[in-house]
Amino acid sequence: MTPANEISSSGSAPSPPSPPPPHGPRLRVIVPVAILLLAALMAGAIWSGQLKSVAGRAAHLFSGPAAGTPDPAAKAHTYYTCGMHPWVILPGPGECPICHMKLVPLDPAKFTGRVDIDPLMTQNIGVRVSPVVTGPVTRTVRTVGNVDYDETQVRDVSLKVSGWVEKLFVNAVGQAVEQGQPLVELYSPELFSAQEEYLLVFKRLAAERGDKAAGAGDAELLAAAKKRLEYFDISAAQIKELETSGRAARTMTLRSPYRGIVIARSALEGRRVEAGAPLLRVADLSKLWILVTVYESQLPLVAVGEKAVVTLPYAPGRTFESRVAYVYPYVSQDSRQAKVRLELDNPDLVLKPGMFAAVELRQTVAVAGTLVPREAVIDTGERQIAFVSLGGGRFEPRRVVVGVEADDGLVEILDGLKPGEQVVTSGEFLLDSEARLREALAKMIAGTPAASAAPANPGTMPPMPGM
Repeated sequence: MTPANEISSSGSAPSPPSPPPPHGPRLRVIVPVAILLLAALMAGAIWSGQLKSVAGRAAHLFSGPAAGTPDPAAKAHTYYTCGMHPWVILPGPGECPICHMKLVPLDPAKFTGRVDIDPLMTQNIGVRVSPVVTGPVTRTVRTVGNVDYDETQVRDVSLKVSGWVEKLFVNAVGQAVEQGQPLVELYSPELFSAQEEYLLVFKRLAAERGDKAAGAGDAELLAAAKKRLEYFDISAAQIKELETSGRAARTMTLRSPYRGIVIARSALEGRRVEAGAPLLRVADLSKLWILVTVYESQLPLVAVGEKAVVTLPYAPGRTFESRVAYVYPYVSQDSRQAKVRLELDNPDLVLKPGMFAAVELRQTVAVAGTLVPREAVIDTGERQIAFVSLGGGRFEPRRVVVGVEADDGLVEILDGLKPGEQVVTSGEFLLDSEARLREALAKMIAGTPAASAAPANPGTMPPMPGM
């Protein structure tokens, strides 16, 4: 090995050893990467600080200040929200973490259910109010009915003696009959025999007027014979005519004991009729019934004596007033309807049996009740709400107790409103939506979120249902 300081044979000094190769290309790659990593770390630290700030504010909002620490937001009772993102609610001023807009103050005292709206806005959304009034609570049941005969005014004309119809004076259904009017001319052997018996006693009594004893006995026989003729519906005028003529008539004329309209006829000229067989059926139409049908659910609203108004489709502008005379004590199993009877005078015979009639049954539930328009009450199924106008664009929701639905679109209020107050009748659904939103925000501000409520034992699972 040649020493380092040894001089070569040529006399020149030896060359120094070559240095290692430079690292220039590697440095050009590492330095930019390091700079980018440093910038990312700095941005992450800044963003983490903002997230921690937002999380801290939210935790402070929902969980409240620590025990023994004064809460400035609680003292000020002021929260802040974003105009573009109303679900962002923070207890202090600052910027919205979403859009970085400046937060505006929000008073949680407004979230008590009351709705405050600018008066001009109430006009734009169509809010209308109506006063709470006091008046009679009248319930009307509208139904239909049929005009029918008054069953107490329908009578049969029948014979008390058998015979043959020689002549029929009333021979058409629908013909009017007056009381005492001739109906039928009847030949009856039994009636002829009764006439002869009466004449025999009458003539003997007239011939023996001088014998007082005989006259007294014949008088009793004459009275009995006369009574028999009367039982056969022979009138006193006909008996007087029999005494005058002194001869029994082959046929006797029977007269109508009633007045009315013939609604059925079974007698024909030349037909033999038996005693008790009806010749005619006569109905007096000066008083009629109207049979009305109501559903069983409407029966509590129908009572005897209540007022009823009857109108006819073919008599516009004319009404007939009546009252409920009877409520039938049964319900049809097929239609689940009950019958109600009205009684109505018909002196001019405008009403005719078989007509169709529209009927309104009106019942006064209360003489003086608190009434509001039906559209003022919002019925959710579980509760009824009405909005009361406090003036100046302020509206307060009230829970009310609703009674019966009255006429003219009104409803009875049993509790919750007083006469003289103003209730909203148009636009109340918009107010209800706003009130529900504010109520939800109030619960969110006052409550504790689920994320901040730790379980009692984090290491154990909650029991499953049924375990």
